[in-house]
Amino acid sequence: MVYVWRIGFKMIRNYHPKDLQSIVDILNYYVKNDVCIFQVEPYSFEEIESKFKSILPAYPFFVQEYNDKVVAFAYGAQWRDKPAYAQSVETTIYVHPDYKHSGIGEPLYQKLIDKLTEMEFHLLVAGMTMPNPGSQRLHEKLGFEKVGEFKDAGMKFRQWHNVGFWQMVLE
Repeated sequence: MVYVWRIGFKMIRNYHPKDLQSIVDILNYYVKNDVCIFQVEPYSFEEIESKFKSILPAYPFFVQEYNDKVVAFAYGAQWRDKPAYAQSVETTIYVHPDYKHSGIGEPLYQKLIDKLTEMEFHLLVAGMTMPNPGSQRLHEKLGFEKVGEFKDAGMKFRQWHNVGFWQMVLE
């Protein structure tokens, strides 16, 4: 069953392979223009397709559309590969640059959190390049709390960047 609902003119639905090129385009915008993603070379379609094929059997993946265009996506994925971490999930959300700070990410991310809760996962983990006030606000508004920060965790655009981690323990 495909879960779909509308929020105003925005529609949140399950990921479909036809969304892949739009997602690759969003990711590659950030690869080329922002430190929020530590990838330094653009992703290929095949690389992202392979990654998502490994995620989809076990974790939810949603996209948000506006005027029939993918404007954001969010998904859960394995946080660490040891069996004791099986109930912990790393969450990811990206919003098309034209829609950043518009508020469209909140209902999408809440849908992901609700689905992960329904699936009885226990811990959500989110990492972000610092500083990132918009993402920090979103995570904290939805109930995540900051648990730590690694200094100089990655280098991009000839600068070292910190990475902060937020968590949410699900009831």
